[in-house]
Amino acid sequence: MSSPLPTSHRAVFLLAAAVLPLIAAAAAPPPPIIGPVINIGEQGVATAEPLVPVPPTTPCVVQLYTADSATGTFDDYSAHPFSYSPPAACTGPWYKVVFKADFNVTAGTQYDRTASVWLGGVNVYFGTTQEPGGSVSPSWHVERDVTGLAALFKTAQSGNAIVYNVYNSTYNGSITGSAELDFYPATPDYPAPKVADTVLSLGSDPVGNYSTINTDGTPLSKTFTLPTNVERAFLDVIAQPQSGDEFWYTCGPEQYVSVTGCGGTGFREAEITIDGGPAGFVPISPWIFTGGIDPYLWRPVTGVQTLDFDPFTVDLTPFAGMLDDGNPHTIAVSVVTGDPAFQNNGQYFSTSATLRLFQDARSSVVTGGLIGPVQDSGVHPVSKAGNKGSVYDMNVASGHDFAARGYVDTSHGRVATAVSEKGNFNNHDVAIDSSTKYAQNITVQSGVVTTTTRNGRLGSSRVAGQWYFPLKLSYTYALNPDGSSYQLTTVDQNLQTRNLPNAIGVPQYLGYQDSATDTLQFDASGNFTGNTGQSAQQSYLYKDSQRSTSRCYNRTVQAAGNAVTAVIDGAHCPS
Repeated sequence: MSSPLPTSHRAVFLLAAAVLPLIAAAAAPPPPIIGPVINIGEQGVATAEPLVPVPPTTPCVVQLYTADSATGTFDDYSAHPFSYSPPAACTGPWYKVVFKADFNVTAGTQYDRTASVWLGGVNVYFGTTQEPGGSVSPSWHVERDVTGLAALFKTAQSGNAIVYNVYNSTYNGSITGSAELDFYPATPDYPAPKVADTVLSLGSDPVGNYSTINTDGTPLSKTFTLPTNVERAFLDVIAQPQSGDEFWYTCGPEQYVSVTGCGGTGFREAEITIDGGPAGFVPISPWIFTGGIDPYLWRPVTGVQTLDFDPFTVDLTPFAGMLDDGNPHTIAVSVVTGDPAFQNNGQYFSTSATLRLFQDARSSVVTGGLIGPVQDSGVHPVSKAGNKGSVYDMNVASGHDFAARGYVDTSHGRVATAVSEKGNFNNHDVAIDSSTKYAQNITVQSGVVTTTTRNGRLGSSRVAGQWYFPLKLSYTYALNPDGSSYQLTTVDQNLQTRNLPNAIGVPQYLGYQDSATDTLQFDASGNFTGNTGQSAQQSYLYKDSQRSTSRCYNRTVQAAGNAVTAVIDGAHCPS
């Protein structure tokens, strides 16, 4: 099946709003899904995520930078430039383009760091790094399907590889990495999918860098004068919580900031606007980095998407007719709490937003407009909080309904598109703050249902997507009678997505679950003496149905004592 592919190999499972299943299926079965080799006893990095499925053909490889180069040695706090030229032997069209990167951190002390790669101002990769140990030097590999950015790769571009790192005698973990783009030429068996004709970034750096959005502050925005023949438009957003908002789901209302350490309640959402009017929203993923809460939780099994964030795609197609009018239009992304009492104290998000435009090749001008007013309930979370002595009970709930309808008059007739998003959020946090114990027990329920309906001369389609990313977190720090202390943490993340298109589409399901527990021990002087009871399990299940061919990938990785103990493949796939 041909479709406007998102920028990540997992994002295609997430938001079917970016899919228009009106084009015939590929001539050959899709490539199988496989996972990398994971050795029992691995202490560095192990995830259940699959590799990007690729055809049995030879790709053209463009090396972006190597680990032994200045670009690939991240021992400073700066962007590292590189140059890109399209592959001369594979000029396109391409069936698939895959970004591949390898990272290593030397044994020692180092924080988790945000890692990103950019080309021509557009984000190609966004994730974080694994923290090393005193005797553990982790190495890992990431892959991302970037076929949806193919328009970007047709011309020579300048790029940036960014891992802002503090490297000195104290933080002595050196980070290095290499990256490449693999181009798989289209063939009769593996034809090129339809991808965006134009790819643009909302960031201000022409080479590329993530943008900082202060929570409830100035948004990331950019004013464009776009091509006048846009038929469809999509915005891919990654909003990474940072600093005081790294653990945004642990925050409380302003009156309890002294208890939780951060304010604005435990709710966050990213809002999309066009010329100041609502155009959709993005839920905030409860990602946890490898230094999060307790680094031993994430050695070697990291959290859900920790090393490779997935963008959330918002379908802006109802606004295509308005964007086509030849006038400048401002597209913006902001992160909000919905709490009017919020006083920001170093709470912000590192953000990437990529605009993908599909244009009418047979017409230089496409006209259109909105059908009726945009329906948007806005963000109005309800926060309830109270305490009895040292026990604090905090709850915040929010619902958000958005709907827009629009049309474009194209060379193949009028096409009308209706998009809706329905979001539901609830965060219940029971905290204890006494002289001998501090604890938070948090249950977050966060989900979004999207529906896209298109009607035109070439046919009709209806695609529904479901995104559900709950989090359970139990954290306790307590003093023992002898003055020693311990920190016990248990975390459970469970990303589930469903893609439910019409009969000629491809239903897809993704279940990505991660659970971990660990206890840190401290002596009476507060010195760390070791960790005990560490265990983790991560499972990744993907299923699809493509009539004659159905793909299924399932892997579970288990760890104990900070080493891999089992790798189980295919348990939930048909034999």
